[in-house]
Amino acid sequence: MAAKDLVPVPDILSMRRVIAFSPHPDDNEIGAAGTLARLIEMGAQVTWVVASDGAMGSFDADAGPSIVDIRKKEQEAAMAAVGGTALEWLGFHDMTLSRHEEELAGRVYQVIRRLKPDLVMAPDPWCPYEAHPDHRTLGSVVATAAIMASFPLVHPEAGPGVDAPSVAFYGTAWPNTFVDVTALFDRKVAAIRAHESQFPGMQADLITFYLRAQASEMGPKAGSELAEAFKVLSPFHLHFYPDAWQS
Repeated sequence: MAAKDLVPVPDILSMRRVIAFSPHPDDNEIGAAGTLARLIEMGAQVTWVVASDGAMGSFDADAGPSIVDIRKKEQEAAMAAVGGTALEWLGFHDMTLSRHEEELAGRVYQVIRRLKPDLVMAPDPWCPYEAHPDHRTLGSVVATAAIMASFPLVHPEAGPGVDAPSVAFYGTAWPNTFVDVTALFDRKVAAIRAHESQFPGMQADLITFYLRAQASEMGPKAGSELAEAFKVLSPFHLHFYPDAWQS
């Protein structure tokens, strides 16, 4: 047996308490909407936790503070399209997560310790060429919290330690799990189209075309027509386990 096979990859669809951490409104939908919809249909309790207000996500230089309210409403509509009902906002300003990493970590620990998830989701912070600092920062914070949330002396202000959850990274270059979302892909499209400020007009067509093409490529790996891809890791994979990248 190869070293990389000594620790099994968790079964994402067996999870019943899930937190999907999103840097901005729309990231969970792009990366994982089909899988989140499937988990909800299977009876999982899924909570969206959006780290930033999305205030920089406008192509209109005169949008001003109104863009925050717009994006909140879009996020609520997108989540409803997927079938979700639980949504929390961490309240950080868009494009500032790296400047507030310690405070962000405390908030992430608090949510994990309060909700006690089996699984947390986030963007893969090790995705090559990922240029958005909010994606890299949140993914890294969530990964660290997954292994350290069980230690009560780490961020003690966030509550007592809990069992360490597994992690599913979306937007990953090294997927090891492929989830059949064929029957739910229309919900993913509807959720993405709910973010009208981010994908106006033809942009919505382009992003959904790309995501469908990507899902078609991943589909055969799940034995299906369409699939979403994740790097799923247990807490054991996330510390002193150099084979994790190929697990």
